[in-house]
Amino acid sequence: MRKLFTVAPVLLMVLGLAVFAIGAAGAQDDQPVFRIVSHGGAGNPFWIVVIKGMEDACALLNADCAWLAHPVDSVDDMAGYWDDALAANPDGIGTTVPNPEVIRDAVGRASEAGIPVIVLNTADPNSGTPDALDTLFYIGASEFTGGVSNANRVLNAADADGVAIVRGVCPIQEVGHSGLEARCAGVRSVFEEAGIPLDELTINNDTTASAGTLADYFTANPDTNAAFFLGPNPSTSFNLYLQEAGRMPGEIYATTHDTSSEIYQMIKDGYLLQAIDQQPYLQGFETIMWLYLNSRYELAPGNDIFTGPGVIDGGNVDAIIELTAAGYR
Repeated sequence: MRKLFTVAPVLLMVLGLAVFAIGAAGAQDDQPVFRIVSHGGAGNPFWIVVIKGMEDACALLNADCAWLAHPVDSVDDMAGYWDDALAANPDGIGTTVPNPEVIRDAVGRASEAGIPVIVLNTADPNSGTPDALDTLFYIGASEFTGGVSNANRVLNAADADGVAIVRGVCPIQEVGHSGLEARCAGVRSVFEEAGIPLDELTINNDTTASAGTLADYFTANPDTNAAFFLGPNPSTSFNLYLQEAGRMPGEIYATTHDTSSEIYQMIKDGYLLQAIDQQPYLQGFETIMWLYLNSRYELAPGNDIFTGPGVIDGGNVDAIIELTAAGYR
């Protein structure tokens, strides 16, 4: 099975092939069957947009599709959902890979059965090594690059204000999650080069409890004036802390990843400099389209497909808000 590790933008090609696939779907007598197995579900607002992308692609192809995941978040549950996916004898499976060992056996069984597997959203951390899972390619953001973008934005903004960044913190809500760790690693690479310390702080997806953890951290480390959050729930925790502590916009140079209405408002209010957008709709939509094209015609892109990082900031947040209301961002 092909292993593809060079990264290049192929979105235009994908869209062109998608149109072809839609036209070809009507010529098929049997209904294609696809499954996506994820570590997160519709109880987390981020995944709702990915699921919509999947559903829209499946409607265009008249495919039998299902999103298999814990309602909110669970990596360990993925093994059982993979069993459910394989039981459907699908034409293809999409999967996230926050921990490859949890799904290694199941992916191996898919390979033995000739079922194509595409990784979406969370890349295989062993990609490019002998320990990589037997999959086709990856559709998602470059998490490390997103972290680099956030770090540079903080340093540039502080420099423009004549402020020195003394210390930064990168709270991680799911320790060991390869994608989240890569985001922090991108920040760390920039901060190490600049000689600025960066703390990693363990929080969780309980926003109230994590707000308390943040409060304790900032009390113990009053010199910290940069913070890098890794998703909507941590951003909510940060917002709770800011309001309870009476912190003003600009006191902490902060960024985040992913999208939510609260994140947009925090950008508009000046509490967040930017959010890294991985365009999750594309992750669901393109995974189904490429599973269809590969299962029917043995087609695949020449590279992994990056859907991000994109940047949401004060310059485009109003336009993004309108697209979010329509379910696409």
